Amino acid sequence: MSAGADTDVPADTWERAIAECEGRLVAADSRLRNGEPAVVEPFAVPALEGTIPPALVDRARACAERGEALQAQLAEEQERIRRELRRLPRMPPATPENRFDAQA
Repeated sequence: MSAGADTDVPADTWERAIAECEGRLVAADSRLRNGEPAVVEPFAVPALEGTIPPALVDRARACAERGEALQAQLAEEQERIRRELRRLPRMPPATPENRFDAQA
């Protein structure tokens, strides 16, 4: 903790929160790049009291910016898929095959 600041939280608590956020973004980015579903649950901000240590502010900002960039990539991919689906020919509803043989 910073000396004289009652509301500061130990850096390791903030460190863990930022590391979790970074890990989730790396995993989602990797899935997106590999063409796998990249379902990303919203990041739940941990209940941390106090201020973020100054040494971690830039890292937290970078994590937030990376999250916004990933969100933009996911939106672009979603729109690309929508356009692709719109171009596909419409298929008539499938007629169910009767598998019951009344002559047996």
